[in-house]
Amino acid sequence: MGKKKSKIDGLSLSIVILNVLIVGVIITLCVLIFLYMTGKLENTDVSNLGQDKTPSPIVTTEITTGTTAPEVTTTEPTEAPETEETEESTIEVIEAVESDSYDESFFKDDLFIGDSISTGLVNYGYLKGSNVFAQIGLNPETAITKEYDGYTSVSKAEEMKPKRIYIMLGSNGLAYMGNTYMIQQMKLLVEALREATPESYIYVISISPVTKAHESEGQETMAMVNGYNKLLKDFADEEGVVYLDLCSQLQDSTGYFSEKYAEVDGLHFLGSAYKKMLSFIQSSIEN
Repeated sequence: MGKKKSKIDGLSLSIVILNVLIVGVIITLCVLIFLYMTGKLENTDVSNLGQDKTPSPIVTTEITTGTTAPEVTTTEPTEAPETEETEESTIEVIEAVESDSYDESFFKDDLFIGDSISTGLVNYGYLKGSNVFAQIGLNPETAITKEYDGYTSVSKAEEMKPKRIYIMLGSNGLAYMGNTYMIQQMKLLVEALREATPESYIYVISISPVTKAHESEGQETMAMVNGYNKLLKDFADEEGVVYLDLCSQLQDSTGYFSEKYAEVDGLHFLGSAYKKMLSFIQSSIEN
């Protein structure tokens, strides 16, 4: 009788454990389905799930300039993208332009929208503060609503009426926001800017690479960078805005952020990278 009761107790315990496991699986599936339906989890992000961690705060640091490296340039039309029989824009690739020079006056009527990386355009003295709307931690989701000096990026553009608007956002969301979700937010930002200043030409700039050392820390990776930039280029083609591939200009032969341009954290820019950036943008538009 005692043995029979022990068997029954063991069977009951097994059933309880099995029920707990089933409930756990159901809860996990519900969470994943919810994240997928809200756009914060997607197929393109699955490869990142084992690597992503909450990103460490981005901070600006005192840094020194470095040297420049040979350049491989993509070129965009000098005006907003035009089409003949189709509304889709195309990207033309040309031979490299071996130069890192730029003319500050070329950007005198332009506006840059970005995160802490873009603050260096002003901090290093390459552009005036009036030409840059950039904040630490900014991403495509917060770019529309977050204020600086009483302006949002959209209200600043509306008052300034810039000739060209350059948007470089996305690095701050790589480790915790879905790529599709960020692109959706980028679309809202572009639409708001078009409504605020319809005569401005809009350019989206690829996010920059990371170093191999930075990737090994388990935060942002080149797989994340490349995945986001691919979606960003597709978005630009669909929306009729120009995509500027700055990422390839800053990579070394292994595909990582070149030490000639990368700060010690493997994510931010040395001063020389901004000169490279501005030279690339100007030559892409003029050529």
